[in-house]
Amino acid sequence: MNKQKTLKLVQLGILLALVIVLQSIPSTVLPLCLCLIPITLGSMLLGWKYGAGLGAAFGVVAAFWGIVGVDLFTNALFLINPVMTILICLVKGTIAGIVPGLVYKWLSEAFKFKAGGLVAGIISAITTPVVNTGIFTLGCLIIKNDVIQVANQLGIKGDTSNFIVFIFVSVITVNFFIELAINVVFAPSLHKLTDILSKKYVK
Repeated sequence: MNKQKTLKLVQLGILLALVIVLQSIPSTVLPLCLCLIPITLGSMLLGWKYGAGLGAAFGVVAAFWGIVGVDLFTNALFLINPVMTILICLVKGTIAGIVPGLVYKWLSEAFKFKAGGLVAGIISAITTPVVNTGIFTLGCLIIKNDVIQVANQLGIKGDTSNFIVFIFVSVITVNFFIELAINVVFAPSLHKLTDILSKKYVK
C-alpha cells in the first residue's frame, strides 16, 4: 500500500511538472493549453481528485503568466477585472481536471466490450478542452463588457452583437479546435498508458 501511494505521488509530481512546463511555453495572444494532456492523463489514471489538483495548478500558472504580462489577453483582462480573471482561470482549470476522471471511471464501468476502455479514453479526452473552453466562455459572458474592451485593446475584431458567436469566432476558435484535436489524437496513447500503469498498481 505504501509503495502504491509513493508511486502515485511520483506520477502526480511528474504530471504536475508537465502541466507547469507546457503552460509556460511562450505562445500567441491566446496561448494553447497543451497542459490539458497531462491533466487528462492524471485525472484518468489517478482519479478526479488528483485531476482537480492538476487543473487547479494549470489555473494558477495561467493566472500568473497573465498577471506578469506574458499572456496578453489574460493580462489585459486582469488589469480591468482582476478578481473575475483569477476566478475564471482557477475554476475552469479545476473543473476541466475533474470531469475527465469522472467520465472515464463511469464509461470504463459501463463499456464492457473489448474496445470499451479506448472509447472511454477518447470521450474523456474530448471533455477536457470542451469543459475548459465552455467555462471560459461562460466567464467571459459574465464580464461581457470587460472582454469586449480587452478585445478592442488587442485589435481582435468581430461582431459583438452576438457575444457567444463573437467569443468563438474571434477569440478562441483556433485555440479550441487545436486543443481538441491534440487531446483526441493523444487519447489512444493516454488510454494505453493508463491501462499499463493501472496494471502496475495491481502488481
